[in-house]
Amino acid sequence: MAKLVTKFGYFKPGNKTKSGNYARYIATREGVEKIDESQKNNPATLKQKKLIKDILRDFPDSKQMLEYEDYVKNKTIGTASEFISRSIEENASDALGREGYAKYIALRPRAERIGSHGLFTDEGVAVNLSAVVNEMNHHQGNIWTIILSLKREDAERLGFNTGDRWRTMLRTQTAELSKNFKIPMTHLRWYAAFHNETTHPHVHMMVYSKVENEGYLSKQGVEKLRSAFANDIFMQDQYCTYEKQTEYRDRLRTDGKKYIADIVEKINTEQAVDPQIQAMLLQLADKLQRTKGKKVYGYLKPEVKAIVDAIMIRLSENEQIMGLYDLWYQQKETAIKVYSDELPPRIPLVDNKEFKPLKNAIIAEALKISQHSYGGETADTGDEGQEIHREPDEEIPLPIPQNDDEVPAEENEQDEDGYGDDKEEIASDNTKFSDNENENSNDAECNYYAAIGTVRLLRYLGRMLQNRIDDRKIEAENKTDRKLYRKIQEKKQAQGLK
Repeated sequence: MAKLVTKFGYFKPGNKTKSGNYARYIATREGVEKIDESQKNNPATLKQKKLIKDILRDFPDSKQMLEYEDYVKNKTIGTASEFISRSIEENASDALGREGYAKYIALRPRAERIGSHGLFTDEGVAVNLSAVVNEMNHHQGNIWTIILSLKREDAERLGFNTGDRWRTMLRTQTAELSKNFKIPMTHLRWYAAFHNETTHPHVHMMVYSKVENEGYLSKQGVEKLRSAFANDIFMQDQYCTYEKQTEYRDRLRTDGKKYIADIVEKINTEQAVDPQIQAMLLQLADKLQRTKGKKVYGYLKPEVKAIVDAIMIRLSENEQIMGLYDLWYQQKETAIKVYSDELPPRIPLVDNKEFKPLKNAIIAEALKISQHSYGGETADTGDEGQEIHREPDEEIPLPIPQNDDEVPAEENEQDEDGYGDDKEEIASDNTKFSDNENENSNDAECNYYAAIGTVRLLRYLGRMLQNRIDDRKIEAENKTDRKLYRKIQEKKQAQGLK
């Protein structure tokens, strides 16, 4: 079960149970019949069991309360009393109007007081209980209620066992209340009271706007408030969790970038890699070289983004990346479990905004792919990310192939006359090659460069033809009929226009 139990509700305008009465109740409840300490560990009475049965029937969500969990584990007079009181209290808007519950409701003395009552609000604002009650009773807008409850051991360990500590914490959350209730700070009104219960100390809050019909609390707003309260109360615990989460996030980003960088290096050196991811990277590199403007994910066209996303999906299938993502998510879920029992479904790595920088890393690495790997000729990137355009006839460096049994010859040391001994080359097995063998090797190398030159020439001619076709298309699209152009000019002259 969550460490911080929260409940959100609201009073509608015209509710039979006045919200001001609820405010007075949480502020002044006292005079409850106290349980004899010597009897609290005895089994729950039949009357208590019957009332608990009625509560679970009328208010089913009471099963989610910490007090009910304690009662199920140990059905004593004490745990039954705690559960009955809290369940009626949390459903006061309905329970106060029912005779069977109203008789049981107690004004218990464990509400900490500040002056004559226990109500408090933002710093520097005086609380006149009668004025607050009257204002709420005549308020024609919604008034929201929030209950924050802790286990006694957590309250003691974290220092949330006094009204002062709760008051200080809630005052720091005023901005969050304003943001998530969509109420301007100048219109926001909130009041709270701390009830220092034996097993589950808790706080009641009431939130509304002084401008009627202003304010709205969505499901997303509820989750954000729960997270904000939990992070403040369990700051010490959450710090370690978030620190580990950040560590796994950074490691995943670093390892993911290195994984892509290694693949790009292998592509450039013509080593074997995953053919699927190689094809996607080559396609991305080609698209990027033909893309103008800033080459980051947010500025790319949808079809280029789709390629980056496909690479990201393939990357997430890597065992190491998958393991780091799982560890990151475990820490995220640990933080959520502090205030919620329901975990949101996990989203794929490709859709997680936390790892968007990894997409930009993929783009940066794709730009490093050598142009001859995918046939591109348009641009490379300089040291500062600026495009360096290659002319069609510019030389593109290519590696010199070597046979498996060929070992690069060592450089000949020059003789005193400046000429090296080019009649003999020392091989790794100390054997000597004949002049004929050297001539054959030279012929093969010449043939190789001739073939490369032919390929480049054909590629150059192909680009020239394509450019000429593109120019003619543009010229045809922009061409204006001569007769029509003459008529337009005559009309302009007749109207005195240039």
